[in-house]
Amino acid sequence: MLSQSADIMIVGGSRGGSKSYSLLLETLKDYTNKNFRATILRYEIDDLSDLIDTSYGIYSDFGTYNRSKADMSWNFNSGASLKFNYYSDKYEDFKVRMQGRQYAYIGIDEITHMEYNKFKYLITNNRNAFGIRNRIMASCNPDPDSWVAKFIDWWIGEDGLPIKERDGVRRYCFMNGDEVQDIIWGNSKEEVYEQCRDIIDRLWIDAYSEYGSPADLFVKSVAFVEARLVDNIQLMRSDPTYLANLAGQSEEQRSRDLEGNWKYKSVGDDMIKMSHMEAFFNNPQQIGDGVRRASLDAAFDGGDNLVMWLWEGWHLKDLFVCRKDSKDTVNVVKAKLKEWRVLEENFTYDLNGIGQIFKGFFASAIPFNNRESVAEEDKGLYDTIKSQSAYLLAKKIINREISIEPTLLDYRFDAGKNKNVQLRQILMEERKAIRANSSSYEKGFTLIKKSDMKKLVGHSPDFIDAMLMRMIFEIKTKKSGGVPKLGTKYISPQFYHRNTIFNRNKF
Repeated sequence: MLSQSADIMIVGGSRGGSKSYSLLLETLKDYTNKNFRATILRYEIDDLSDLIDTSYGIYSDFGTYNRSKADMSWNFNSGASLKFNYYSDKYEDFKVRMQGRQYAYIGIDEITHMEYNKFKYLITNNRNAFGIRNRIMASCNPDPDSWVAKFIDWWIGEDGLPIKERDGVRRYCFMNGDEVQDIIWGNSKEEVYEQCRDIIDRLWIDAYSEYGSPADLFVKSVAFVEARLVDNIQLMRSDPTYLANLAGQSEEQRSRDLEGNWKYKSVGDDMIKMSHMEAFFNNPQQIGDGVRRASLDAAFDGGDNLVMWLWEGWHLKDLFVCRKDSKDTVNVVKAKLKEWRVLEENFTYDLNGIGQIFKGFFASAIPFNNRESVAEEDKGLYDTIKSQSAYLLAKKIINREISIEPTLLDYRFDAGKNKNVQLRQILMEERKAIRANSSSYEKGFTLIKKSDMKKLVGHSPDFIDAMLMRMIFEIKTKKSGGVPKLGTKYISPQFYHRNTIFNRNKF
């Protein structure tokens, strides 16, 4: 890993493959240069604690660490510095925070958690005026749904495993456009230049020729290096049982975490991509009809959250999350509907399982039955009401027809075993739950099983489930005053045209 000299290096593979440790070691190449500035990023500030702890064993003889969260930096004796950073904020806030920063070395831990537009912006920070080699080194575990999987596709075989002959082989690219598929690739700088000569030549001025050719100045080098647990001799010696920990997971997770497989998936592709979610997070308010509605995914004092969304039209205006017993929960939900000024007729809840308890307390509400069959005219398009609702929610998000109150995204909740997590990150993870069951296409769009969702997301997707229930108001026929009636059917033209047939490759 550390012998590479590419402009951008992705280090990916099995867990325990020394990826994060290598990000720290890369700094030692230039720490004696007083002009050297570096940064290493993870998703949130709190995610950095393990990296910082590890860094003491590497850097303590060469400098001092500033423990303040406002400036988490190693200041080396030479005058060089390394700053620990994060990238969980909104794109525009991230840009403002990083604007003007100059780092000869940028390390990104778990780059699959970073949106592509943030990665593109970080490239503009990878510069210095002191002749130090600029480079970006990023680590990750395999994630077939990430933009990184597309970025390193040339290095990965049809079986999802890294191609040994291409491990560490350098390729070249011109970082064109706003999407990873817009990148122009080649086996040499000249080959890339020839493919995008018209773009580069428009940007070229004669004064640049003093510093190199158009191919030299506009084309980046990239390498992918496989990380393997077996190569981490220290970890294998000190904790050989770690191998059993990785092997004891589900087949899909084992394939990724131990075998380093970039394409293995036991379920279909996710419909909602990271870019769709980022656009949703920044979408202007979609007030629509302005009616205040509430949708609730029921849970009591078990391991899952009760999640209740307040909608104003298609705008997510507020959120309530709790874990209480059944009696307290019913009372709290009643109080919340009153506080939010939501009519009972505009309230829906998960009828299945423990949601049955709500039935006797909210007689005018619209219960959401996960297993309810779709209307006769929609059979063959969707298998159940829940699948139909998930499909329609995905379309709404993709088409930028839903918005969310920006302050909500910074709220923190527990999600499964993960504690105190930003809503932004929770939703980004739970989007993976909305995908088609590839073995049930004859029934139309069929949502994957709840057990598969939990494997993909890491916990029950309570927040996204509560969101998709909002679609029941569009599916049920609307009568006077906007009150839906059970047992009948209505689909707004903006969602569904009679001649549209579900295409499994569309997303």
